[in-house]
Amino acid sequence: MMREFQLLEHVYASNQSLSPNVQIPPGDDLAQILIGNPSLLAGVDQLVEGRHFNLEVTPLALIGRKAITRSLSDVAAMAGKPLASLIAITLPPDFGEDRATSLFDAMRATAEEFNCPLIGGDIAFHEDPSHAMVCAVTVLATPSRKKAITRDGAHVGDHVYVTGTLGGTLLPNGLGHHLTFTPRIAEALALQSQLGDALHAMIDISDGLGRDASHIATQSEVRIEFDVQAIPCRAGISWQDAVSGGEDYELCFTASGDVPSCVGDTLVTRMGVVVPMDDQASEGTPNVVFRDGDDLIPGDELGWQHES
Repeated sequence: MMREFQLLEHVYASNQSLSPNVQIPPGDDLAQILIGNPSLLAGVDQLVEGRHFNLEVTPLALIGRKAITRSLSDVAAMAGKPLASLIAITLPPDFGEDRATSLFDAMRATAEEFNCPLIGGDIAFHEDPSHAMVCAVTVLATPSRKKAITRDGAHVGDHVYVTGTLGGTLLPNGLGHHLTFTPRIAEALALQSQLGDALHAMIDISDGLGRDASHIATQSEVRIEFDVQAIPCRAGISWQDAVSGGEDYELCFTASGDVPSCVGDTLVTRMGVVVPMDDQASEGTPNVVFRDGDDLIPGDELGWQHES
């Protein structure tokens, strides 16, 4: 069985061989490349039929929107400013010109809504109608300061925060928040402006709070402890489901000092703390835990990863 994160670790192992112009290598939400002033942020994400949406029930307008906003959520995670986007779509042979046009129009309109105009790409068709539709979106952005906010900057003593609410993103009919969310670009830029150097690390929550917070903990070489009573769950959602469901596209960040309880109309909740990783910790010791009274529950496996 191939596991997503094991494959990514193999990719990250070659980071040291990259050009010095690569200021942020693979391993974060976006790469940062020095090509001028300012430097460039770049990343790609994909939307796969059957994994991220159900083509039989999901309106094409929402599929096109999510294809763009998924990638823009990575821009938000690094407090970037969108610049441009490119798309590469592979469609079933019987998809039809009218449907393809509707899908493209939704992507173009969404990209323009977030000041990330569509500047190119590619369209291909499967020969086999049973093959899934796949849409990959590359985004280009600029950092809001010299170096973007990354996952590796968490400090011991930081508090851990989240925007919005978590869980319940997928309704039984396949629709829900995962298709209609707004990437937190404005919130990230506001936090960067208000907190400055006190904003230390950030990630967007796509695979679940447990797994995504573990990326911050791993790259910052710290441990994160969450208070389950403080997690802002959607109505009717347990904390366990809220931290493991994924597709929230909220921001999880660590910061010191005074952090606002709201950014614009968006709630900001303090729900955890960054503590030292035990020097005696063995391999496999969780670097994310959820405190429920006197119980410490391992959390770094709470979430989603692709397997085949």
